Amino acid sequence: MSKVIITGATGNAGSAVLSAAVASPGISQIAVIARRPPFEESPKIKYIRFPSAEHPRGFEEISPSLVDELKKDGYESCIWALGISQTQVNKEDYIKITHDYTITAAKAFSNLGTSEKPFKFIYMSGEGARQDEKGYAIFSKIKGRTEKELDEMKSDQLDVVYIRPGGIIPTPEHRQRMNWWMGQGFRLMGAILEPVWPSGVISSSNLGIACVGLAQGKGWEKRDAEGVIANPALRQMAQDWAGDYTM
Repeated sequence: MSKVIITGATGNAGSAVLSAAVASPGISQIAVIARRPPFEESPKIKYIRFPSAEHPRGFEEISPSLVDELKKDGYESCIWALGISQTQVNKEDYIKITHDYTITAAKAFSNLGTSEKPFKFIYMSGEGARQDEKGYAIFSKIKGRTEKELDEMKSDQLDVVYIRPGGIIPTPEHRQRMNWWMGQGFRLMGAILEPVWPSGVISSSNLGIACVGLAQGKGWEKRDAEGVIANPALRQMAQDWAGDYTM
């Protein structure tokens, strides 16, 4: 049985990751670090509010006391699904949320691992990220920069994998939480692309299954030379592991 930390658990990808973790018989406890309580309810979930009186700086600082608490509880992995669209914030805030928060957390969580059992950090990147930062969009550059810096942080206490999903099709439940136009846009994306370009999209439920499998130590051998698992492999992993779930 594994214990996993999840961020971004109220978003499109993160909410499905949380649902998969709750449904997985291989996950015994889930620490959800988030600004808002998750939509999912389960005795497995331990909600840690960021920011709060106890954690006033939020994701800008993972305090030693929180690291000690997580270590005492035996957390072994983190699925970092925290993120935001580059269209929703300015460049500075996008870098802070996408890059700075991620690196700060990975540094802190590395203390949860040992040489015998390195901590597993699963970073939710995206199709189009480039570690050479030669992509046109800020998304491509900053996601790629974050991957590269995480790669430089690998040690005998910390191992990292970068997953690059394509277009993420939300669950019907999560689509209802979106504004109407966005929800319809995602619905149409799935209806149009899934039949003609299946390797370019993934359902959030399947993405969740793949992430939770990685959190349990499965599938890491599928990383490429840059440490990336791309969308087609994520789809196949979900298909291979779906029978383990009661979703």
